[in-house]
Amino acid sequence: MVQKDIKAILENLEEEKEKHSKKEDNKVFDPSESPTLSLYEEVNSAIVVGCLLKGEDSSEVEADLKELGSLLFTLGIKVCGSFIQKVEKFSSKSLIGTGKIQEILKEALDKKVGMIVFDKELSPVQTRYLEDNLKLRVLDRTGIILEIFAKHAGTNQAKTQVELSQLEYMLPRMSGAWTHFQRQQGGVNLRGMGEKQIEIDRRRARDRIAKLKKQLVQFDKEKSIQKKSRKDELKVALVGYTNSGKTTLMNALTNEHLMAKDILFATLDTSVRVIDPKTRPKILLSDTVGFIKNLPHSLIESFKSTLQEVRDADLLLHVVDISSSNFKEQMEITNKVLEEIGATEIPVIYVFNKIDLIEDDPFLPKIMAKSYPKSVCTSATDQSLAHRVRETIYEFFTNDMITQKIRVNLKEQKILSLIYRLCMILGSECSEDGSCIYEIRTTKKSYQKIKPFIEEV
Repeated sequence: MVQKDIKAILENLEEEKEKHSKKEDNKVFDPSESPTLSLYEEVNSAIVVGCLLKGEDSSEVEADLKELGSLLFTLGIKVCGSFIQKVEKFSSKSLIGTGKIQEILKEALDKKVGMIVFDKELSPVQTRYLEDNLKLRVLDRTGIILEIFAKHAGTNQAKTQVELSQLEYMLPRMSGAWTHFQRQQGGVNLRGMGEKQIEIDRRRARDRIAKLKKQLVQFDKEKSIQKKSRKDELKVALVGYTNSGKTTLMNALTNEHLMAKDILFATLDTSVRVIDPKTRPKILLSDTVGFIKNLPHSLIESFKSTLQEVRDADLLLHVVDISSSNFKEQMEITNKVLEEIGATEIPVIYVFNKIDLIEDDPFLPKIMAKSYPKSVCTSATDQSLAHRVRETIYEFFTNDMITQKIRVNLKEQKILSLIYRLCMILGSECSEDGSCIYEIRTTKKSYQKIKPFIEEV
């Protein structure tokens, strides 16, 4: 009985799909638009699907599906059901078995959901097969993450980076996304209009990709100019899993009011602020894009220039949401991305954030403090606790500083300007011969810059 009902519904769906395709036949691919945005405009519900390989922990798969649900929530899409398929090995054609596909189909029809989302990355072949059999839009985690990035990109650079990743993701899937052209094909050995249109779409997409890459090269040149202007400052970068509280912590450390939302990937555009204008050299704090499990490699590649702030840092603050049940795995994932972008040699201080949200293990902060001796346990929403992080940063750089008395001719205004920019002046004593003795404190690196122009006392 169920099979007959499904068959009847599917026949109705095919009729609706045919009507819709006639309206779409004149649509031409425009790669200058966000290539996946249209897939979500009328979708407000979805079913999520995970896969459990033999030997894997089911709790990890459940946690991954919960995180996938959070990603969908960020897009305003409600999860109406979830499935976990136990498999010996993944099917190259459909990823999961036909029996499970029928179960998902029935659930989707009963709950009238608009999309099926798989936690595993799908190949173009798997995507097309699943869509043909489920009669719904099918996406994977990568597609969802790309759409969130597109939604939150604010600057021209971020928008360019996201669009490049989207096009590279969509290009091999374009034949599946434009199936309405296939009905226009000619005879066996003829090339019909539909096939030609797909080829045109692909060529235009490739042209757009080449143009976007050139734009990113120009952005890199502009970044290098900014980098030169900050060469004398000390640089600290906030890194960590998405939604770990990096932006809130940055606001607490710099007395700024940057947007901080309890959603995934709220921050895409790097923000740089001075922790305290009085310190010398100045200490710059940058807030960068958060990381996540299975972060698409194309995004890491596209955001390399943005992540350059991390590679150029003198110190990394690895912010960890200690209230999360998966915080240890999140730490490992962040460290893995840091390794991938070549930032493993930079000193790291772990900041265990959100201690005020811990409910089941009140001793956890003390345990982590012992496990990571140079770490800080804090709550970014509590200024008195956030103060600990600021003091830890000062202490880190102070350990690398030297105190020295130097003599400078007061006529050397450029040298004096450099000293005041790079050094803390602890005291001064000027004489009638036009020279002045300064007691300074600065980093070893900064002292080497002024040493050729001064006399040590």
